[in-house]
Amino acid sequence: MPSPWGQATKAMIEYKGLSFAAAPWEGGGDNPELIAWAGDHGAPIVAWNDEAPIHRWDDILFLLERLAPQASLLPEDRAERALVLGLSHEICGQLGLAWNRRLSMFAPMVASGQAPEGFVLMAKKYGSTEEDVANADARQIATLNALAARLKAQQAAGSEFFVGNSISAVDFFWAAFSNLFDLLPPEKCPMPEQARPMFTGMAETVRAAVDPVLIAHRDRIMESHFTLPMEM
Repeated sequence: MPSPWGQATKAMIEYKGLSFAAAPWEGGGDNPELIAWAGDHGAPIVAWNDEAPIHRWDDILFLLERLAPQASLLPEDRAERALVLGLSHEICGQLGLAWNRRLSMFAPMVASGQAPEGFVLMAKKYGSTEEDVANADARQIATLNALAARLKAQQAAGSEFFVGNSISAVDFFWAAFSNLFDLLPPEKCPMPEQARPMFTGMAETVRAAVDPVLIAHRDRIMESHFTLPMEM
């Protein structure tokens, strides 16, 4: 299944023209070899030469910036740079858009007692409280509204990107993570058919917050900077 963290990382690596080798990972599995090597079994995990493996989205982004600064995804202007990192965190980070979407996806399955073991393990790994689950939809809506408002303001200023007048990390992150809210069709995003309802099912209030401006931006970035169909 398409890990948005992994797909964004892969697309940014390709944008920067860096070569890489990918290794298999089993979602929800024990992945003992990965734990022995990296000390974690999340994905993606990125390693460079003799440096310690890293798995946080921002650490990976900073590594890619260091390796290929000529194709930068962080603005030189410090205010714009802070905005890119802040918006990216709201999409990728703890208590962010994807974190809350994952709660909405996993919590009902785990509560039913019929969730596959892999999902139960993932839910335990990332943790949550009853309050987090109760607030997850409202938090998603707030972030989606903020992202849509940002794009509309940028378009009014003559830009097609979230920040400034050129592509940045947040454009890649939204394109990848949009699959959690508007799943690409099978010919662009292949996955087991039985898994698709988990991605497409959501509260109608959340679905209504997925503004067309967000999907238009996603489609443009996907077509120009992602490999399609997605490689799982």
